[in-house]
Parts: sequence; structure tokens; C-alpha cells
Amino acid sequence: MPYINVKLAGNLDKQQKQEIAKEITDVMQRVANKPPSYTYIVFDEVETEDWAIGGNLLG
Repeated sequence: MPYINVKLAGNLDKQQKQEIAKEITDVMQRVANKPPSYTYIVFDEVETEDWAIGGNLLG
């Protein structure tokens, strides 16, 4: 059973999350032969002020 955690800085709207979830699920089915009903996806949206790259906060 795949559990996929998508972490990102900022926010997505519901439609964007739906599209990403569908694409990831399709890839898991096509490449790893995992049934869509077994693929769990969680979105973790992190505020940009809580995310840093290269020592600099994004927000």
C-alpha cells in the first residue's frame, strides 16, 4: 500500500490537489502496478516563512 506525502511551500487549491493526486495515482498504477484504491496521498502545505532553502526563508 503506497503512502505518498507531498510537502510544499505555499498553498494549492482543491482542483490543483485533485489533479496532482490523480496523476500520482496513475503513475503508481502504471509503473508499480498498485491499485488506485491502495494509494494514499497526503498534502502538507507549509507556510513559506517556515521553509528555507540555502539558508534563506522563502517568505
